[in-house]
Order: sequence, then C-alpha cells, then structure tokens
Amino acid sequence: MVWRVTIAEIFGPDLLIVVFVVVVGIGLLVMSILAIVDVSSHSKEDFYEAGSSKVAWIVVISAFTVFYGFGTLIAVYYLTRVRPKVNRVSLQN
Repeated sequence: MVWRVTIAEIFGPDLLIVVFVVVVGIGLLVMSILAIVDVSSHSKEDFYEAGSSKVAWIVVISAFTVFYGFGTLIAVYYLTRVRPKVNRVSLQN
C-alpha cells in the first residue's frame, strides 16, 4: 500500500491565503525599502530646500516599518507628496 499525500490535501485552500499574505507583506516591505533608497539618493541640501529632512525620513520610514509594520503608509506619503518637491529642487540645482 502506497500513501500519497499532496500539499493540497495537507493545507487545502489555506495555503493560498498564506501565500497571498506573504506576497503582499513582501510587497509592502519592498515599497518601504524603495522609499528609503530614494531618500538616500538625494542630498541633504535638496531636502532642506524642499522644507524637509533627509535623516528624519530615513528614520521614520525605517522605524515604523520595523517596529509597527505600517511604514508603507509613510513611504507612500513620502513617494507621493515629498518626493516630487525634492525632485523639483534637485532638478533646479
């Protein structure tokens, strides 16, 4: 007698839920990392002229991502509101 057990029999549809949650979680983490990389690519002077702080953005996005898990919301705010201002300043210089 041969026993054949598949992954679907063990986990069932729960596996799809777990995979979805993991993929979404990794995607959110990647967005935070991309925001931090973007902050790092600009100079402190560009942030200062745009009315913001480079160090503060790196610390806030990192801390909220690591400790609270919702640094992505802050990263989205940075990418949509602050980044265009910093890009304008860096293009002027």
